[in-house]
Amino acid sequence: MGDLYEAGEQFVRRARSAKDAVGAPGTDASGAVSVTLDPDGRVAAVSVVAGWPQRVSEDRLGEAVRSAVQNAVSHRVAAWGESYASGADESSSAPDPFPQRAELQRRLRAAASGQMSGEDLRAALGELLAMARDIEQGLDEVSAKLRSTLGAAHTGRSPDRHVTVSMTGGGEVTAVRFEGSWLRQAHEINIGRQATAAFRAAYAEVAAHGVQRLIADSPLGAVQRAGQDPLGLARRLRVIE
Repeated sequence: MGDLYEAGEQFVRRARSAKDAVGAPGTDASGAVSVTLDPDGRVAAVSVVAGWPQRVSEDRLGEAVRSAVQNAVSHRVAAWGESYASGADESSSAPDPFPQRAELQRRLRAAASGQMSGEDLRAALGELLAMARDIEQGLDEVSAKLRSTLGAAHTGRSPDRHVTVSMTGGGEVTAVRFEGSWLRQAHEINIGRQATAAFRAAYAEVAAHGVQRLIADSPLGAVQRAGQDPLGLARRLRVIE
């Protein structure tokens, strides 16, 4: 368990370091729109250049935003791959997310070199079996609902409802719509601000009803939460006291 935990931590550190490589902002083909993503891959800011009507028509601005998002996602994937392949975790200065790691590894190794009592062994195997059953049940539940969850449509609107963003349950942007009468007289800074707010509202809807919520509400979510507390899991398995 100590070896497995250490390998898992190395993978997590490497993936977390790579996650910070968000990549360059994305733009549409006309250069009218620029989109910046946050470390989780969500739209953090939408910018529209001055004089955008000379680059893209009013009824195509929403599609230009969607195209810029797709371009930003491509940049992020490329940056993530390069960062992960370079092994940037070894030189990362980010604080250790689990400072008790060294002590847990020491205690796991000590437990592995010793001999568990029959009672503790039966209890540990029972807990592992329960977790395996939760995983199996969770996979069945999530699989049964995944298609409908991914295919669901979620909508977010800017505070004054001039901009609407539609997404799937997986967070994929399917449409961006602007109110025409407002768009014709809105300043480009306000257009970007309202679009960003609409994206934020759409992500909130996805978080409340999408794939992550589906997993969290299933037995898989309980196993996932248990795995995020290594000390608690080790105590549950009676590997440490």
